[in-house]
Amino acid sequence: MAIQKTEAIILRRQEVRETSLMLTAFSRQLGKFQGLVKGVRGARAAVPWYLEPLTLQAVVLYERRRSPWVLVSACDLIDGFTAIRHDLARTAYATYMLDLVDSMTGVHDPHPEIYEALLAVLKGLESPDADPATLVRFLEIHLLRASGLLPKVEALMLSPAAKASFRRLLDTPFAHAATLKLDPETEPALRRLLQGLVRRALERELRSRSFLHAIGLEQGGVPNETIRVA
Repeated sequence: MAIQKTEAIILRRQEVRETSLMLTAFSRQLGKFQGLVKGVRGARAAVPWYLEPLTLQAVVLYERRRSPWVLVSACDLIDGFTAIRHDLARTAYATYMLDLVDSMTGVHDPHPEIYEALLAVLKGLESPDADPATLVRFLEIHLLRASGLLPKVEALMLSPAAKASFRRLLDTPFAHAATLKLDPETEPALRRLLQGLVRRALERELRSRSFLHAIGLEQGGVPNETIRVA
């Protein structure tokens, strides 16, 4: 079994048997992977709080031959994104971001740009000056591009101002994502477009996005047939 060390963002976790956890995580080098953590549950083992989604971990893992999952031997917390956890709205946005990456990526398919985009928007959410809705659009557009599902801006039936905002989302470096703020006049069009493309790709509505809508933070997407491409 090959030993690897990587930094990874925990997307979700699942209880396995009586004493173990299965973590789904995303790293720069490995992409999405599932890792079994043994002996962290049960009467004599309290689950460490930091083995939760929405954490950045330094992970030591063993790759298993002919196995879809790896064995995790150690996790050291790097960032618990505490500022996000103290705010309901930002926690809801972050949950959607994790859910989106989990739903739109396959295991063992490295996409460093997706990792960098996700880390950038989560760090951006911790800033009180950042606009969460813009950060969501930033992640959506980069996920769609990395997946080969993003139409060229020239083919989209958007206003010139909306096309300019579309290009800004694509061209802004990940490190500066938190400084972006979409124009209130163009944001609705981009939101409807990107959420429609995401829904078309997944063929379903994510519960985490529905929750955002339910608490008044996001409006609904558009049916696939109303995504207008010239």
